[in-house]
Amino acid sequence: MGQTGLVAEFANPLALPDELALLMCKDNGTYYVSANPNTATAAAEIGELALRDRVELAGRAVRLVDTASSGLPWMDRSLADLQQRAGRANRPVELSGWLQGRTGAFATHRMVLVEHGLLRREHRKFLGVLPDDRYYPERAARGALLTELREVAVDERPVDGRLALLTALVYRSGLLYLLGFDRAQRTRLKTIAEAEDLGNTVGTAVTAALVAITAVPAVIVVAGG
Repeated sequence: MGQTGLVAEFANPLALPDELALLMCKDNGTYYVSANPNTATAAAEIGELALRDRVELAGRAVRLVDTASSGLPWMDRSLADLQQRAGRANRPVELSGWLQGRTGAFATHRMVLVEHGLLRREHRKFLGVLPDDRYYPERAARGALLTELREVAVDERPVDGRLALLTALVYRSGLLYLLGFDRAQRTRLKTIAEAEDLGNTVGTAVTAALVAITAVPAVIVVAGG
């Protein structure tokens, strides 16, 4: 199932892929290309589906649990795509291939942020012909997200399901290196990303999603110590 045009996605507070997309955006209007934004944002979509009990994850596969309309266009498209792949027997869908097919995920959630006023879009053209728009993040909102992650990284904020998944995505995409976390902070975030020492604080669905994110090679672009 192909993606439709980029439209205003929903009016409720930001979902996990929106938060990750905001962290991907730089102050100069560009974004971190090396963080594999489409695949990472698509993985965040799966994380949001898990948080909402719409899917279950086991190893490298995802199984649909609830296909009812969510009222969120991006989510309904994702559910429909997964349902088509799963077929009538609701077979588990191999996650890596699905993620790689979500080539418009980052652009979709970037537009969500524009609609919410959290990115300012500046229309530009390269050589006067090719689209080369810039997207400038609202610094307070992006800063608040970074503050949450830094507090998690120094054990000053409890980790819930959302923060565990956001941490894993920031770690697995390599964003934590680009966002300036020091070695000790990276070590702590890695521990969370690998579902260590979380106990029962995040639930089995989130733990399975953390394991799935870890298991998908397309998401793992981390380099360095």
